[in-house]
Amino acid sequence: MRNVWRDKRFWVIVGLALLSLLIGIQHNRAVQRGVTDPFAEAVMAVVAPIQSALRATGEFLSDFGYGVVHGRRLREENRRLRQQLEAVRTAQVAQEELRQENERLRRLLAMTQSAKARPLVARVLAIQPSAYFHTLIVSKGKADGVRPRMVAVTDKGLVGVVYTVTRHTAHVLLLTDPNASVGARIQRADSRAVGICRGRGEDTLVLTFLAKDADVRPGDVVITSGLGGVYPAGIPIGTVEQVLEQRQAGMREARVLPFVDVTRLEEVLLYPPEAVPE
Repeated sequence: MRNVWRDKRFWVIVGLALLSLLIGIQHNRAVQRGVTDPFAEAVMAVVAPIQSALRATGEFLSDFGYGVVHGRRLREENRRLRQQLEAVRTAQVAQEELRQENERLRRLLAMTQSAKARPLVARVLAIQPSAYFHTLIVSKGKADGVRPRMVAVTDKGLVGVVYTVTRHTAHVLLLTDPNASVGARIQRADSRAVGICRGRGEDTLVLTFLAKDADVRPGDVVITSGLGGVYPAGIPIGTVEQVLEQRQAGMREARVLPFVDVTRLEEVLLYPPEAVPE
């Protein structure tokens, strides 16, 4: 039979039991005296980090479980809300586009009230500013009654003149084209100087053939003079930006900024030359 008194495990167990007994007695005495228990503090120091880790792990697992269970529903709801937002934005853009178009057409309609003949409203299909030609292609042609030499205008002023017509479209030679020219006059009452506005293939025009003593100043409004037989008198062209002296030719020139920005055109009115409102 095995001798338990020589077994090391037996003495370890006895030692641990005695240690536990002593720790328990010490703990009870400390509680009775109302003092801090070193043993409790040691246990808390060991257990607290473990409790904190367990709590964090529990929260993570809870959040993870919520994400797994509800993530798909949230993604679907997010996608649906995005689609609704895009639909609202699209509707707002369309509404603003209609408002702007309505405003432009109202201004054009106001011009037609004083016209001698009913003009044609044409949409701009293409803008072709190149080194050689500055033209527009518009959505009216022979089938609509368009013919060459019809004048293209907007509520702001002169655009150009129709020079080529197909069945359903027309090409408008813009004022800025190097081949374009129009008889022009300074609108100011104490000037009324006349000359010719020519295109330069740029954003500005040049007012040439002014007399050397012509009274032309920056800020002057330039209108069509009616001379030349193509454009009626009184159509706004632009404003004088700079006056240039041409001493060799004994004349003056001026740089003119057109009222109409052709890069932003969306509709034009096409008039027979004799019917443009003044």
